[in-house]
Amino acid sequence: MGRHSPAVKLTRRMLINREVGAPSRPQPVTLLLGPVGSGKSTALEAIRHDLGWGVVHAGFDFGRGDRPSTVDVLTKLAYALSSKWRNRPKPQFVRFTIALIAVQADLPGRNRHDDRDQLKTLITTFHGIRWTPQADELLTTLTDTAKATGLVESAYADVFRQAFPHLVRNIRPRLGKALKYLADFPNAEGKDPFDALIELNRLAHGTARDDKAVTEWLIAAFLGDVRENHRRMAKPEEKSPCACDLSERRRHWHNWVLLLDDVHHAGGTEFLADLIAARERYVLHHPNDRDTHDALLIVATSGRWHQDWGTAWLAPWKPAASAPPAVRPVVACEEAGYEDWANPRAGELESPYYPVMLTPQPIGQIARVLDSGATTPKVKLAHLATGGLPSAIERIAGTLRGRDVREGARDVLTTAADGEQDPCYHRLKELGLTEYLDGVHIDDFVTAAPFATAPWLIPDAAQSRIDQPHVGRILTELRIALWVTAKNSTATTEDQAALHPWIAANLVSALARRDDGPTYAGQFEALRDDPDTAQDPVRLAYCNLALGDIGAVVRFFESEFNRIPHAEWIAKLHLVLHAPDDLPPGRKHAELYEELVNLDSACHPDGRTEIRNNIARLIAAGWLTANPFAVRGLDQQQVIENAFAALATTSHRPDVGALVAAKDLARRGEFP
Repeated sequence: MGRHSPAVKLTRRMLINREVGAPSRPQPVTLLLGPVGSGKSTALEAIRHDLGWGVVHAGFDFGRGDRPSTVDVLTKLAYALSSKWRNRPKPQFVRFTIALIAVQADLPGRNRHDDRDQLKTLITTFHGIRWTPQADELLTTLTDTAKATGLVESAYADVFRQAFPHLVRNIRPRLGKALKYLADFPNAEGKDPFDALIELNRLAHGTARDDKAVTEWLIAAFLGDVRENHRRMAKPEEKSPCACDLSERRRHWHNWVLLLDDVHHAGGTEFLADLIAARERYVLHHPNDRDTHDALLIVATSGRWHQDWGTAWLAPWKPAASAPPAVRPVVACEEAGYEDWANPRAGELESPYYPVMLTPQPIGQIARVLDSGATTPKVKLAHLATGGLPSAIERIAGTLRGRDVREGARDVLTTAADGEQDPCYHRLKELGLTEYLDGVHIDDFVTAAPFATAPWLIPDAAQSRIDQPHVGRILTELRIALWVTAKNSTATTEDQAALHPWIAANLVSALARRDDGPTYAGQFEALRDDPDTAQDPVRLAYCNLALGDIGAVVRFFESEFNRIPHAEWIAKLHLVLHAPDDLPPGRKHAELYEELVNLDSACHPDGRTEIRNNIARLIAAGWLTANPFAVRGLDQQQVIENAFAALATTSHRPDVGALVAAKDLARRGEFP
């Protein structure tokens, strides 16, 4: 049943409804989160393909066109859901269609009796209609009224004209029941159905206009139709394809599915909030209804974090250790499921939302894209440089596919397939970093590279006071745009987070090699001279290494080696080794390694200990290897492994097991 991506498997787990009719428990708004290029739309398309005709579903893309209203979206969804689904009756959105007619009717509003007669005539005209030029003329009038009142945005008027005839044809058989349902709404104040519809019309026009109340009424009508249709159509889809995740094959029913793409664009989060509010109102006013909850499973994608989700869910860039006990961490898509959402632990907040993170492409998938073995240098390079970001993998595939990539090379990704030197600016522009920041340009992001890539500046509780333009806005934007994830570290006492390697490497590379503006050295010196950096030796070592002062860094780690637990020492070392560099990409790893080791020897020629010699080798090899644009090799791994092994034999502490474990990681190419 389609591709078995994590998002598809998650949808299958959420899809099952073991009750006839609407479920007794709610369905979540499942949010697939990831930054630009993480494959959100592709995941949604995989889900759509997997559902096929076996599950009733509809979709809407908020990333296309102008800002849609909630009514625009409902109209498009009702149109799609009311298609003819194989082996099922045709869904009928009777309540929603009648409510649309009532809202758009141009009633004089002088005499209630006349208004009732006009509204009855209008509904009767459309009831069971055969579509004629007269009906088309009437539809034009309704559409013009809808545009004039703002019920539908002008950009979506064509959608309304397309959808309305299809919806109207379905209102023949159940008019009386639908009218009665439309009176069951708080604003109707107990009036009969036609008086209730007149009240709905009054709220849509004139001095009494209340767009919020009209939207609430229409969305309630839409959800009422979903409940009625699902109950009427609910039977095990035994003739439809199904690969639901059941412990044993048995009769079951499916929820309906709404697939909403890019809800971070205009209108998306508003639509979700309107839908959730309507669900909550229904539960409040119908506590004993056996169909309390509609059977809609909503799967949405978002490339940004929204503040509404932060009430019950921990933002991805915030470490779990610092989270309040009532707030739940966001899990990876592979680990998500209905029970995880529906059963929070004691003290944790419930939420109608269920945000999950799309995980990076695994190295095996990258190997297939590059048509190469998973253990080849080019695939390892792509995996580390892109962090598994699908769009980045596609971006560099032309450079890597069919190319002989040698271990120790550092310039493979600083030259594009067409020969363009240092294509980092183009890559950064493709990520849409400035879309939500007025007055901030890509050059500003590049200038801020040291502050964006330093791990202690990424948490929103960071204390550093950087006197640089736009840095605060840039750091906030990188978090909200989901480029930052929490990172466990014992290197310092503060929270740690990590910027995505693809954006981090391109920012630093662009800064190191641009021709004008603030320089790499100048910006890292500003970071080094920050008051908080001066008071933290680990931060200072990070900045010193970024500036190429290997002697100062080796001196610090030599002084710490036998003073603190080795696990803590290794954690600090790991953080510092991931400092960026501005070393020439055209030079090979081996010659740069020798140069760095010799530089430390020149800085400290006398009284050198075996510990210092091995730490110098470890830092030189580790720093060059940690560069995500460098091709890792066995020679580098061997240097790091040997250094850890030698340090374990010279340690004065009893906890050398941490050094041995680091040696094993180095042998497998997993350190740093």
